[in-house]
Amino acid sequence: MDILVALLYVVEVVVCLLLALVVMLQKPKEGGLGGLAGGMGEAVFGADAGNVLIKVTVWLGAIFLVNTLLLARFTSKSHAAESAMAGVEQQQAPKEALPNLNTQIDPEKLAADAAKAPAAAAPAKPEAPKAPVAAAPAKPEAPKAPAVPAPEKPAAPKAN
Repeated sequence: MDILVALLYVVEVVVCLLLALVVMLQKPKEGGLGGLAGGMGEAVFGADAGNVLIKVTVWLGAIFLVNTLLLARFTSKSHAAESAMAGVEQQQAPKEALPNLNTQIDPEKLAADAAKAPAAAAPAKPEAPKAPVAAAPAKPEAPKAPAVPAPEKPAAPKAN
């Protein structure tokens, strides 16, 4: 089983590299890395290189998908027994620390307890805090205008 997993890993790496190469060789609409090969794709595959590269891309993508699913299946099954918590014991809480949730509440007992201590059950109503009473602020005085002497009236001209 380990040999099969190792072989699938090798196939995965090879398919990844081939898929990247084939995708880069395709002639994009706006140039790109397809021009770096210098028309090598057309020379190898002929004038119909676009269709061949698309078919190769689809086949490599399918092989990649199936190979990845097989690797996931084989590796998860082989490592399932190797849990990180395999040898660890779980600590249990002491029984006296846990509350007993199986008790039944008797409504008659609750009513009797409430009738015995009605004053203790009702909390005292807190008084609203009183706002401090401050003296009314003094009425601000209007600012006084500076005293400006009235202009003198010019003397009337003398008649000759």
